[in-house]
Amino acid sequence: MMSVEVRVYVTLREKLGWKSKMVGLKRERMKFSELLDELKDLKKVLEDFGYENFMILLNGRNIRLLNWLDTEIKEGDFIDIFPPAGGG
Repeated sequence: MMSVEVRVYVTLREKLGWKSKMVGLKRERMKFSELLDELKDLKKVLEDFGYENFMILLNGRNIRLLNWLDTEIKEGDFIDIFPPAGGG
C-alpha cells in the first residue's frame, strides 16, 4: 500500500495526541482534502480554527503556493502542519 507521512507540531500534538502518522493512499494520487478525510481528528481541528491559519507544507513547500486544498499528494510525500503562532 502506498502511504504518506503527516507530521504535526507544537499545540497540534497536544490536541491530537500524536506527532506523526503514516496514512495509506487509496489511489496513486489524492488531493490534500481527500487525505484529510482519512484523518478526521486533524480535519476537525483545521476546520475549527480555519485552514488559512495553519502553515501546511508538502515536501517543504507551502500548499497555498501550490493548489491549496486541491494539491496532489503521492506516494512518499511528507506533510508538515504548524498551528497558528501565538505570543504577545
